[in-house]
Amino acid sequence: MFLTDAVGKHFDLPGGRIDDVEHTTPLTEVIAREVGEELGEEVKYKLGKPVFQFRRHFESKGLHIFLTVYEADYLSGEIKLSAEHSNLQWINPRKIDLKEEDFFHKEEFLAFKKYFENFV
Repeated sequence: MFLTDAVGKHFDLPGGRIDDVEHTTPLTEVIAREVGEELGEEVKYKLGKPVFQFRRHFESKGLHIFLTVYEADYLSGEIKLSAEHSNLQWINPRKIDLKEEDFFHKEEFLAFKKYFENFV
């Protein structure tokens, strides 16, 4: 599944930063909070293993992020997108045609492209 950012230009995934009060919170709970905030509290999923990582740099915001992407299985629940995203699409990793302009940065595009090559 890919989300589209609120501006409607780039692929994104549910997730986010660890809140100031979550420094000792188990990572699975932080992920659950982010999934609930971005996809809705009714969504049930099974979190898998980490599969790849990449960086995002937003120079205009002075923000530099290191992201870890996990595999996950959607189990149930109505998906209700937050205001952070404008669209959701289920993708077939064997058929998706990734383009660099669909991503925030080239490093991110290359990370997804390399991961999806495993499905060919």
